[in-house]
Amino acid sequence: MQILNQPSDLLPWSSPTFIPGAPHNLPKRTDTSTSERSGIFVPGEVANVRLNYQYASLVTASLTVGTTSIKFVDQPIGKRNLLGFRNASTSSQVLYIDFNSQATTGSWLAITAGQIILFDAVVPQDDLYVISSAAGGQLAYAYSTFPG
Repeated sequence: MQILNQPSDLLPWSSPTFIPGAPHNLPKRTDTSTSERSGIFVPGEVANVRLNYQYASLVTASLTVGTTSIKFVDQPIGKRNLLGFRNASTSSQVLYIDFNSQATTGSWLAITAGQIILFDAVVPQDDLYVISSAAGGQLAYAYSTFPG
C-alpha cells in the first residue's frame, strides 16, 4: 500500500510498467522426470497433446415438433462430448427443451426461430425432451458420444 506524500518507485506513465516473463513469480519446479509423473510436459522433450476419444463424430437429425412433449435423444451409454440444437422453424414457433423430464412451455431452455444452442465444454448427459409453442415446429439437432 502506498501512503500519500511519499515517493513512488513506479515509472512515469510515459514508460508503462513492465512485468518480465520470467520467473513468473512461481516457485521453481524441482521434479523434471516424466517417468514418475506420466503426462507431465518437460521442456526439451516431445509431448503428445492428443487425448483419446475427444473427437466429435456427429449424429445429426431433424424432426417436426408439436404441442406434446417428446423424447428425442436418450441418455448416452458412454459420454456425450458435443450437443447442439437449432430451431429450424420457418414461422414464429418457440421450441422448449428439457433435460431428464417432459418439456413444457415453462422449461428452462427456450429457442426462438433460427436460434442455435451449442454445448461443447460442459455437455448435458440427460435424456432430452422437446415441445413447441405451436404445431409444426422444426428441431434440428446434433450430438456426439464416445465410450465412457
